[in-house]
Amino acid sequence: MVMLRRKALLKTNLELWLNDKLLRDGLYTNVSTAETNIYGADISLLVPVNDEDFSDGRVWQSAFKNWVYEPGIPSPSSGVAPPMVSSGVTVNGTFYSDTAVSGVFTHYIDYVNGRIVFDSPVSSLSIVQGQFAYKEVMIDHADKLDNENEPLQIETTYKDNPEQTGVETYPSKKSRTLPAVWIDITGRNNDGYELGSKSLVSDFLGVFHIWGRDSYLRDIIEDILSDTHRDVLLGIDFNTAEFPLLSRGRKNSNWPGYAAQANVYSKDFWRRIYLDNIDARKDTSLFEIERTRVGFLARIYPNF
Repeated sequence: MVMLRRKALLKTNLELWLNDKLLRDGLYTNVSTAETNIYGADISLLVPVNDEDFSDGRVWQSAFKNWVYEPGIPSPSSGVAPPMVSSGVTVNGTFYSDTAVSGVFTHYIDYVNGRIVFDSPVSSLSIVQGQFAYKEVMIDHADKLDNENEPLQIETTYKDNPEQTGVETYPSKKSRTLPAVWIDITGRNNDGYELGSKSLVSDFLGVFHIWGRDSYLRDIIEDILSDTHRDVLLGIDFNTAEFPLLSRGRKNSNWPGYAAQANVYSKDFWRRIYLDNIDARKDTSLFEIERTRVGFLARIYPNF
C-alpha cells in the first residue's frame, strides 16, 4: 500500500472532523420505525430499487442518504436525543440485526447511501422499515471523481412537499443531497521550519463550499465553519489507523470513533492541524442553489 502523505491525510482528517463537528452541533435527524411526518407518510419506509451491481429485490432504499455511523456522539446543547446508529432492519414487523451471518433476511447496511442490501432478494410485497439517524448536511470532496455527472437532489417528498414535479422522491446511489459542504484544497506553500533543517512547514490553502437552497441552514453551517478560526485539529495517521467505513458504505466495527482516534495520546496520532485565516464570502448562485465559500489556511508542522 502506498504511504499517505500530508495532503491526503489532511483531506481525510478534514472530512471526519467536519462530520463529527456538525453532528455534535445537532445537524442530524432521528427516524424511528414507523415514524410518520406531517403528511402522514411513513418516513422509515424503504423501497426496492434497481441497482446494476445486485439482483432485483436485494437493495432497499430509504428516503434519506448519509445515515449516521459515528459512535459516541452525545446530545447537543439543544437537548435532543443523540443520533441513532442503525443496527438492523424491520421486515413485516420483525426486527433483524445486521450482525446475523445466517438465516432469513441477512443483510448489511450501506450507511453512505442510506439503504439496506439483503443477501437474497426480498419480495416487493414486504414492508421494510429502518430506524436510523441521517445527517442533515452532506460532506464530500470537491475533486471527487465524476462529480460533474452526479445529480444534485434538493428535496424529497419525505422532507417537504416538493415545489416542483418530476423530482426524485427516493435518492439514487449516484445522487447527492443538499445542503452540502465540499472540501477543496486549492494550493500549497512550504516554509522552512528552522535554520539548518530541511524540514518544512506546509500551508495548505482551502475552501469549504457550502451549497443549499435553505438559507437558514446554510447560514448555520457558515457560522459553525467561521467559528473554527484558529481551531487546532488533532490529526489521525491513516497509515496505521482504522478507516471508519469499509467497501459499499459498510461500517467498520473496529473503528473506535473520531474522538477516540483524534487524541494526542492515541497510537494513531499524527500531527496537529492549525486552521487560520477563515474568510466567508457569498458566491454566485447555481440556478436555485445558493452558494457560500469559506476560505481557510491549514498549517502543518513537521514534528508536532
